[in-house]
Amino acid sequence: MPMDKTRYPANWTEIALEIKQAAQWRCKSCGKDCLRPDDNLGTFIERIRTQRVSECPVVAEFLEHPRRWLLTVAHLDQDPGNNDRRNLKALCSVCHLNHDRPFQAANHMTKLERTIGQLNLFDLRPPEPAGKGERSDRIQIPLRQEVG
Repeated sequence: MPMDKTRYPANWTEIALEIKQAAQWRCKSCGKDCLRPDDNLGTFIERIRTQRVSECPVVAEFLEHPRRWLLTVAHLDQDPGNNDRRNLKALCSVCHLNHDRPFQAANHMTKLERTIGQLNLFDLRPPEPAGKGERSDRIQIPLRQEVG
């Protein structure tokens, strides 16, 4: 889910940079060394290769999925307005998604209300499989289409 920048303070970039620097550009959950702003591809690959000698496929993994090596800052309580340093944690993008997963379903309706206005029960249809039925393991809650 893309970040809604209107819910973050104007100085969010500086706050996030402080948290990442304090974590020394490592994920606080899995310990993965992440890409730094001053890294170029060569220096980053050399650094992860020397730090993870036993994990040779790590370079191939980076080349295949570079976004997995980005360091992000998570709000532990899911509130972008709560920027107390104890509520912020440096996480790689994979760990950040895993952290947010339990909250996503609970926040789905709130996000819908925020983006398209107040909803009521008559605006919704029963859940349907996502992806036109191709992904039966995921559902989506579509809005009722007005006939007219």
